[in-house]
Amino acid sequence: MTGVLHVCTANQIRSPIAERLMWAGLWRRFGPASNEVPVTSAGTRATAGQRIHPYAAAELRQRGVPSDNAVSSALDLGVVAHADLILTATRKHRDEVVSLVPSALDRTFTWRELAWLVRTLDPLPVQGRSLEERVSNLARVARGRRGHSQPAAPDLFDVADPIGKRKKDYTRAADEIDEAIAAILAVI
Repeated sequence: MTGVLHVCTANQIRSPIAERLMWAGLWRRFGPASNEVPVTSAGTRATAGQRIHPYAAAELRQRGVPSDNAVSSALDLGVVAHADLILTATRKHRDEVVSLVPSALDRTFTWRELAWLVRTLDPLPVQGRSLEERVSNLARVARGRRGHSQPAAPDLFDVADPIGKRKKDYTRAADEIDEAIAAILAVI
């Protein structure tokens, strides 16, 4: 498995939203070539086979992205070890992924952290002969930018879990994810 892995806790809200938004964005930009980059999601404490939360599905529908057949998956360390890019909801998730697979450190970012790192790049700065190579090189480019800018407040890198909260909290989480994914896609 190569490609992009999105991670949150239960894999029912944040990471499936990110997975579907990234998949749709890649398809819009690259058409069938986007199939060369697997985009998946998982949860650090997921029970496999649980359906996406109805509010998360509604947020995707509002954005014109289907949530059909979205079910949760537990985090697979083999997938982490081979993913080109691992994107997480929070710094805690990022740290948990890296503690389980230390070799993933250079390829693991929160969505908002990676968006912050690449936001000032010129359009299409990530080079590669194929889309898969560009996605793989994105982690290298972002890693090289760590420490070169005034850091943002660390909590600005997290997308809060809306579980058990009001619908507007699901919308806020989806908006934050959507904004970060758009910034990431803009440089691929």
